[in-house]
Amino acid sequence: MSKRAQELQIDIDNMTISHPVVPGKVLVIVIDGVQGKAKVAEAVEHGFTIVETAKGKTARIKFEESELF
Repeated sequence: MSKRAQELQIDIDNMTISHPVVPGKVLVIVIDGVQGKAKVAEAVEHGFTIVETAKGKTARIKFEESELF
């Protein structure tokens, strides 16, 4: 299984993240303050990019793609 979401580094001193805007792409940045993690993933071109939580934490990012007819 390939991983679409990539871990982002969190600046521990001021608890911030930094990520550039990528022309021509829609990116989803998920910040989970409970687990102290941040991830970035490219949204699907046609379909759904769903952030699923469980017990107040980020559990998974689901990608549901479709094709236009």
